[in-house]
Amino acid sequence: LEEDLKKQAADYREIDKRMNSIKPDLIQLRKTRDQYLLWLTQKGVRQKKLNEWLGIKNENTEDQYSMVEDDEDLPHQDEHSWKLGKINRLQAEALLQGKRGGTFLVRDSSKAGCYACSVVPPHGYYFAEPYNLYSSLKELVLHYQHTSLVQHNDSLNVTLAYPVYAQQKR
Repeated sequence: LEEDLKKQAADYREIDKRMNSIKPDLIQLRKTRDQYLLWLTQKGVRQKKLNEWLGIKNENTEDQYSMVEDDEDLPHQDEHSWKLGKINRLQAEALLQGKRGGTFLVRDSSKAGCYACSVVPPHGYYFAEPYNLYSSLKELVLHYQHTSLVQHNDSLNVTLAYPVYAQQKR
């Protein structure tokens, strides 16, 4: 039994060593994939099609805005419904507490000149990260209204579906 345990431990160490050796390759592949996804999005490919190609099922099936064809009709257009300015992370978490997955807000980051986006994922955890990839916050919000955050974080298969202060249609 002791010999068997030693062999298993050695096998696990070898597997762990091999897994760690491929991590840099996986990181590079993910970056390449993200670049292609961004390029395809910029070329007009809809997120629904990208999700289909990637095998991603959107868990947020009751998204009341998913059928809206014209972005002009989205509550996301009203920055007051999601841009809160100077509140801290704890205040953001309190505002989002108990809200459904996809509810989000954007606030000033503690880092000067940056913003933080907080969103309620389907499983009830908070996500906050500064973004610098878009020309405006509204452009970022409109993009992630129909694009899942799963491409940035595997545990965040959620979109920015519901501005925290938007009037919720029932």
